Amino acid sequence: MIAAVIELETDIAIVGAGFSGSLLSLLLKQIGLRSVLIDRGSHPRFAIGESSTPIANFLLADLARRYNLPQLIPLATYGSWKRAYPEIVCGLKRGFSYYHHTIGQQFQPRADHANELLVAASEGIEDADTHWLRSDFDQFLAQEAVRADIPYFDQTNIEQVHANNGGWNLIGSRLGEAMTLQADLLIDASGDGGLLSKQLGIDNHPAGLQTHSRSLFSHFRNVRRWHDLYQSWGGDTSDHPYPCDDSALHHVFKGGWMWVLPFDNGITSAGFSLDPNLFPLDRAVSPEAEWAGIMQLLPSVAEQFCDAEPTVAWRQTGRIQRRLQRSAGPNWVMLPTAAAFLDPFFSTGNSFTLVGIGRLMAMLERSWNRPDWSDQMQVYDRQLQQEAEILDLIVNGCFRGFGDFERTGAMSMFYFIAATWSESEQRAGRLGRGGAFLCADQVDFKKALIRAVAEVDNPSISTREFVGRVHSALAPFNRVGLCDPAKRNMYDFVP
Repeated sequence: MIAAVIELETDIAIVGAGFSGSLLSLLLKQIGLRSVLIDRGSHPRFAIGESSTPIANFLLADLARRYNLPQLIPLATYGSWKRAYPEIVCGLKRGFSYYHHTIGQQFQPRADHANELLVAASEGIEDADTHWLRSDFDQFLAQEAVRADIPYFDQTNIEQVHANNGGWNLIGSRLGEAMTLQADLLIDASGDGGLLSKQLGIDNHPAGLQTHSRSLFSHFRNVRRWHDLYQSWGGDTSDHPYPCDDSALHHVFKGGWMWVLPFDNGITSAGFSLDPNLFPLDRAVSPEAEWAGIMQLLPSVAEQFCDAEPTVAWRQTGRIQRRLQRSAGPNWVMLPTAAAFLDPFFSTGNSFTLVGIGRLMAMLERSWNRPDWSDQMQVYDRQLQQEAEILDLIVNGCFRGFGDFERTGAMSMFYFIAATWSESEQRAGRLGRGGAFLCADQVDFKKALIRAVAEVDNPSISTREFVGRVHSALAPFNRVGLCDPAKRNMYDFVP
């Protein structure tokens, strides 16, 4: 029986206390806006979206410096994280590692590295990216919000959302107490929780998404290092730019791919992203049985996981992609992963979210409670939709090329070149002033990408011709020497 009532009034209500919602609440406090943080769950809890990138790290550090949150700056690189917060579990990520497998066959290292691709993202361990153990990372940021005296209500169900004089009334309950909250602005940081889309009846975007994948994943102990297996099969690692396990490790095969993200505590995040046309979901098959079946198709991966034991419950999903028709209105806004989600093939989720947070904070500082606020929300939505479309094109193109690794490698250059472009634009201060993430506002880049996606699985175009077209089209954006055949798919870090 609900006996008590919690009544609150605030400038901004944030729904979702994962890393993005908690971080945003801290930033809002620094510009004098009151926020309340609401979450239907509690910390610590399992979550994926664990891999950072250089642009994500840069944005996190930049936000922390700009809004005077020095305690967050060490989280931007592996070396400083380990010194400042050794108790918060993370993993070392030096770059992106991809290995191509033929179904039913043992992986065979090649002298020319034609069935692998390693792209370094840092000069060394000190400035490296990280894998976030989200149960630790998210809990830390929520605790920082509590330390900053930001009202935080976990285990809270929001049951009704009503418009009220240009703002909102939220009605719900928490641990036997009724709750009512009045807010001028409502921000959805709930990811796939979808509070605003459900409450406001926001439909899926009519353009939809081309990428179509589902997932199967868990956390494991006793996962073997791929580097050791690679060497045992005769592979030469002398020209690898970093140890391949100190990265976001990808096993790629026709119909899907697998991520392997090791943390420093001996736990590894691992899972499959699968094309349901080739790997249809059968709810009658348990996650354990499906995992075992896929391992039979990938004998070398099975060897890496021969002693692995799951440490959390299996997750087996349907289609993971979503894109909503709108992401913002005059008095509401969704963070990027609440409005759109693609696939973790390039670890874009956290960087996409941080781009959205930085953009939203700049708009709040310039325009909140001013006549141009509604216009700013239209700009926010337009840019988010552009970026979701570009991500969709890149990932879908890679999926379509999985049967021919050379084509997938060429498609991946759209991401790596766009990412390094975004990093240089961010450092020059242009991305925060309105430029789009991953070259989404670059007309020539998008035209080249659309053409490549249309051609990637066209058998009438030779692989050599396809790769040449991609490399030529990307040349104007290629600032760090990617697409160089002399590198033999081994790319060292270029600052």
